[in-house]
Amino acid sequence: MTKIVALHSSQSHSGQWRFLAKALRTLRAGSENDNTNARPSLAGVAFPMPEFVAADLVGYGKGAPLTKPAAEFRLANELAMLQNAHQFAENPFAAHTSCAPGGPEPVFLVGHSYGGAAALRWALTYPEQVQGLVLYEPVSFHVLAKHTPARQEIVDIARQMDERSNAEAAAAFVDYWNQPGYFAKLPEAARTMMIAQQTKVQADFHALIDEPTALAEYAAIQCPVVLFHGVQSPLSSRTVAENLANTLPNCIHLDVDAGHMAPLVAADKITPLLINALRSMQAIPEY
Repeated sequence: MTKIVALHSSQSHSGQWRFLAKALRTLRAGSENDNTNARPSLAGVAFPMPEFVAADLVGYGKGAPLTKPAAEFRLANELAMLQNAHQFAENPFAAHTSCAPGGPEPVFLVGHSYGGAAALRWALTYPEQVQGLVLYEPVSFHVLAKHTPARQEIVDIARQMDERSNAEAAAAFVDYWNQPGYFAKLPEAARTMMIAQQTKVQADFHALIDEPTALAEYAAIQCPVVLFHGVQSPLSSRTVAENLANTLPNCIHLDVDAGHMAPLVAADKITPLLINALRSMQAIPEY
């Protein structure tokens, strides 16, 4: 059975998608009440409404621990750990390895930031499995041309994180995606958790910047893509979105009056956009 699989951003976990999960549960309940729990295909054949699964990625939530040095971690390692999620019983993805990368079940992928970049790598590696992509600012920094302001901006942030303590690096990361001083205003428990996860954030950045896939290679992704970017986001992620939108052959590129962290801080605004995107590629039915 087809599934919708959601991949979260860095410094987050599967709970990021609770609003999307709730919206999809509501749709499923409505479809069951109407005895129309099916999505139409272009051929007119009805299929069950897909199950929704949100995974915890390496180093976050109940995901697998980071076992490689941060500088050596790559997106392929992230996909490999999803394939082995059954080894970590508390991961919400553990019971769904049939829809893991390369598995027998077809998937629609929803991804934000780092999760969006991982979703693109998944679609490129297993094109026969991935039926569609709904992405909010996938931070595939490796598609930024060298010596451009956008690439230099994010390389500087990555360098700052590598050179500082975990606490200082976490502050630099959070403030970059939000605004100066944002990290210091967070509750102590949130800051403590982010500091503990910071090494994986730096591993994520190495994966995103040092990924060997060239921008032109993403043209091989033939499935439908809906790509959102926030007009208030930093130059780096806006430029990545533009580059990908100009490369992916079946991409709808939409801007949103929001910032990079909107899927978390403005979920009430972003969730309906994600639902509409899934409907546009017939991942879920029209109700």
